[in-house]
Amino acid sequence: MRAIITGGAGCIGSELAAALLARGDSVVVIDNFSSGREEHLAGLPVEVIRADLLDKPVLPEADVVFHLAANPDVRGGGDLEQNVVATYNVLEAARVARISQFVFTSSSAVYGLAGSHPIPESHPLQPISLYGATKAGAEALISAYAHLYGMQARIFRLANIVGRKVRRRGRTVISDFIAKLTEHPRRLEILGDGRQAKSYLSTAECIEAMLFAMARTGQPMAVLNAGGSDRLTVTRIAELVVEAMGLQGVEFAYTGGQGGWPGDVPHFLLDVSAINGLGWRARLNSEESVRRAIAGTLAAASGAAALR
Repeated sequence: MRAIITGGAGCIGSELAAALLARGDSVVVIDNFSSGREEHLAGLPVEVIRADLLDKPVLPEADVVFHLAANPDVRGGGDLEQNVVATYNVLEAARVARISQFVFTSSSAVYGLAGSHPIPESHPLQPISLYGATKAGAEALISAYAHLYGMQARIFRLANIVGRKVRRRGRTVISDFIAKLTEHPRRLEILGDGRQAKSYLSTAECIEAMLFAMARTGQPMAVLNAGGSDRLTVTRIAELVVEAMGLQGVEFAYTGGQGGWPGDVPHFLLDVSAINGLGWRARLNSEESVRRAIAGTLAAASGAAALR
């Protein structure tokens, strides 16, 4: 299979490229490197096209497009151009190139403040952030293209994805805590009240889930939640980071409020029964995924520091 990955130099995209190459596929990465990193692709025999999707790209011949490119800043990520217009441009380019399969990484943020948990795929989309709204808008475009032009589309609404790689902008909670504690090892500012509880999935299992489901969904349009079956609080993540960094006596300073920022969804748990029914289930729980991500992030930072 020949695959195109937009945002392929990102944390998830580069790991997806490695997984596809490992099974014998060829990969074309399209990235403007605004948040992706060239070092993420080091050693991978991929074709790299440095381009901005807003410039209406011409896609090469391929079997599938994995559209991962987006503004990664969840707090201020309501980027109509990067999240919606770019998706339209990729869809149109895929239609012209007669690429029959389209895979999109959406977000749990499209659901907003759900009335009950776990949240099924059938739940109304009521985003409370611009990031969630633009992801929902991209989903709508993909649905239209799938039905109008015969594309086979798969949309994955992801839990919080964590891994060892760090992007250029748009900090995750793990990288945020590590950065803060590196600068001030005695005090950690935590946005919100620390009781925000969300589901976390490792990058490796996220990719495994997508590739597994792709091979087992034949309908023109499939929407699947992907995540684990438990949640982890922000305070517990802070404790895990402190422990991994070997610190003691750290003061946790909470900014207050249920959410960490305007538009933050303080609690969510996805209903993953549909993807479980296909035969895939996360092996790691949220705490195990976060522990591994913290260890990998610290190891990567230590290695980078040793090279300087």
